[in-house]
Amino acid sequence: MQNHKKIIGLLPNEDAYGNNIADTFYGKGGGYDIIEREDGHFTLNGDSDAYTEAFDNWSQIQKLSSKYVNGKVLDIGCGGGKHSVYFQEQGVNITGMDNSPLALQICGERGLENTLLCDVLRLDHTVIDELDSIILWGNNFGLLQNSVVAKKFFKNCLKMCNPDAKILIETLDPYGKAFNLDDDKSYIEENRLNGRLGGQIRVRVRYRHFVTPWRDYLFVSKQELNEILEDTGWIVTNTFDDKEIDQYIAVIERN
Repeated sequence: MQNHKKIIGLLPNEDAYGNNIADTFYGKGGGYDIIEREDGHFTLNGDSDAYTEAFDNWSQIQKLSSKYVNGKVLDIGCGGGKHSVYFQEQGVNITGMDNSPLALQICGERGLENTLLCDVLRLDHTVIDELDSIILWGNNFGLLQNSVVAKKFFKNCLKMCNPDAKILIETLDPYGKAFNLDDDKSYIEENRLNGRLGGQIRVRVRYRHFVTPWRDYLFVSKQELNEILEDTGWIVTNTFDDKEIDQYIAVIERN
């Protein structure tokens, strides 16, 4: 029986990527989320099969870092259960968390036992605690939006996590190969001139007539990640790097 806890999530008309996942899962089509940046730049965010793909199709850095995922685990931004369902099949006690009601519905139909409808801004020890691992994969570190929210998140993790817990975040270096278009570079430079982190982008997600609210989404370099972690009680102890696109997973432990 599914253990589903509701805190807060997207409204039905806002659940863009959830509807994309659902359309694919139920055989109604599906395809790509459209990521709309505030400056008018549009990108396609991997087809909806990417939210449910099997372990063999994971990136190399996810496969390598998966050895750190054990104990009581929280998968933040779990989507259609790509990671959560796999780890549950390996005997891991994992909870898939998302702010998309439809995504979590699909997770339940795929057999995920523990799901949590929650926004990362509302997440603290009153929602879940005694965690041994937290994963923010698929660039889900971006859900922390900015350095202030990110610092608060890591400080909250001191109460949510056991002493030996590990937090695994995945992100792209905003000064690297994935942001090589002229409008990317000018956007990043304008951010820095305005006192924002370069990779702090304001976006919304579109799919059919569904549109999420505008929110910041954060990409950070390794140096910026270390600066965010200062005075939070956490440090980076290992990294796994995809040098083709300057993407990395950082393993973060208590200092």
